[in-house]
Amino acid sequence: TLRITRSRTAWALAVFFGLQATAAYITMGWMAQIFRDAGVSAGTAGLLLAVTMVMGVPLAFVIPRVATRLPHQGPIVIALGACGLAGYAGLYLAPAAGAWAWAVLLGVSNCAFPLALTMVGMRARTGAGVAQLSAFAQSTGYLISIPGPLLVGVLYQHSGGWGLPIALMVGLMIPQMAVGVLAGRDRTVEDEAAR
Repeated sequence: TLRITRSRTAWALAVFFGLQATAAYITMGWMAQIFRDAGVSAGTAGLLLAVTMVMGVPLAFVIPRVATRLPHQGPIVIALGACGLAGYAGLYLAPAAGAWAWAVLLGVSNCAFPLALTMVGMRARTGAGVAQLSAFAQSTGYLISIPGPLLVGVLYQHSGGWGLPIALMVGLMIPQMAVGVLAGRDRTVEDEAAR
């Protein structure tokens, strides 16, 4: 059997999966409230969240096709992460003034999910390897993602504002990009686990 935990790529992919899930859950759970606290109406805040979620539909078809044509998916990871960083900066600096732009940018950033799933299929040579990598990356990743939305709530309640929670989101996006670049290298878990 494949000793998946011996593969650095498997670990990088698991952490990437976990951090992208954390970002998505935080966005889904808290973005509307950030806009509400900035003076945006409840209806508009709901529409902004819908825009963020809808961005994933067309991109979920495009990103995997582009990813499979590249030997290294790092550039896509960086592009999605840069959209996330720009969206978070906007939420911090001018949440209401650029709300539609921030919603679109964060929607694009959340498309790291279909990229992560695509990379799972690309980082193993066999069907059994893909299944084992998928189980490892997703189970480990979802465990990593659990505290994120709760921590945002605690930071918001403790500080009374969105500065610290947004700083946390930025702070998580940077390692997401780093491990995503590692996970995107042209390697297979079978080769790494055999060493």
